[in-house]
Amino acid sequence: MAKAIAFILVVLIGVLIGVNQVNRMDIPDHLLGHKIMLVPDLLKGSGQQLMELSKQMKDFPTNVQDVRFYKTRYEDIGEAHDIEDDKTCSHPYLVPNKDKTKCVLPGRIDIGRHYILSGGVVGLKRRYEDLVSRVQSFGRYLFNPEEYPVVASLFASDNFQKLAKDVCPSDKQYLDPFQFNFIIQVPGQTVALHIDAPYFWGATRFEYPQWFLACMVFSDLFSELFIDQVQVVGYYHEWNNTDERGGKFVYWDEYTTQPKDISPYSLAGSAVDGSKTIHAATVYRVDQDPPILDKSKDNHLQYQGDDVWHLYEEDKLLKEYSTDDLRMTIVYRARCFKDEAERDHFKNLPEEEIMKLGDIIDIFKADLVKRGKLREGQHMEPLDFAILLLDEYINYPLSPDAIIPFNYCALNRLIPWTNIVLQYFC
Repeated sequence: MAKAIAFILVVLIGVLIGVNQVNRMDIPDHLLGHKIMLVPDLLKGSGQQLMELSKQMKDFPTNVQDVRFYKTRYEDIGEAHDIEDDKTCSHPYLVPNKDKTKCVLPGRIDIGRHYILSGGVVGLKRRYEDLVSRVQSFGRYLFNPEEYPVVASLFASDNFQKLAKDVCPSDKQYLDPFQFNFIIQVPGQTVALHIDAPYFWGATRFEYPQWFLACMVFSDLFSELFIDQVQVVGYYHEWNNTDERGGKFVYWDEYTTQPKDISPYSLAGSAVDGSKTIHAATVYRVDQDPPILDKSKDNHLQYQGDDVWHLYEEDKLLKEYSTDDLRMTIVYRARCFKDEAERDHFKNLPEEEIMKLGDIIDIFKADLVKRGKLREGQHMEPLDFAILLLDEYINYPLSPDAIIPFNYCALNRLIPWTNIVLQYFC
């Protein structure tokens, strides 16, 4: 035991010495310098109605369950393994697929892996289960704004339309809305560093895993096929003491270690192309810890009336909150097209214009050979190749302020024996 502790201390000392050599921000140039627009009163006149609509909707599952709302042609790029007899996946990066027949990389492994290993924007030092609970926000993913008059009116307003179009390129002013969400966070939760799900001509979340699309964005190898989009976020909670509560929207638009931030003031809104601007949120109410949420179970936030909300795991009550405890947002997403004809072509893309998985992989392989990361004709197991793509192309920043910008408390997830020592630190 003493030897193990001594070994860990030596490693930690080495890490402390080495962190000063780590480049904490290595975002490629093509993901910098993009517009972000702010409107202080975007939700003026609709905030209270959005709050009432949320209460009428009543039940909000966690974002882990968003895959229920769409189907992907290829849920893996070849890395799938048969699931084990107990319906689990022993590999730390693999999870059961929808049908519980295969083990595959999670759709946003690019986000989850970085968040668990780094601790996010503030460099949290927490166990895996704690961190997973912090990013399981609650929400509803909707595709029919016309069925909700307050939402339809908001999205059609001149103020809202101008904000969204200001982010789109000047020659792509036709908005193609494809999704809107209500997202609710409880105290202690956060948003991990990420880019939004990208769209390419012939490659979208309906064809390929989102982590694979993120690699395509970071690589800049497919820029001619990239489709610009806009994300508008509006805050409809009623509190304004943002310095005390946190939950700030943070983003990088220039090559600096420190991100810029936007406070989540009530009724304010912002717009950005989140598929080409790295962004996140700081911890909301950092003084509190959320309940531990098992991602394999049905966790949901449910309105009870009289401004009381209950957080359930299945039918088990975990915690009670008031409306004032919650960070509440509405999110609008739209693609930017030249005109209606271009939008129609995208929505009716012929099969021959869908990008082939093998062709995309060949482009990546050729680039990896140029980078010296792969030999010409070298064979790699699909899982090893997928991890190589993540290692080589995904460059989310590390915490600018944490002394150690790595979350050593999650080390036992990859190296189980370290739990003997980490239990005293984490």
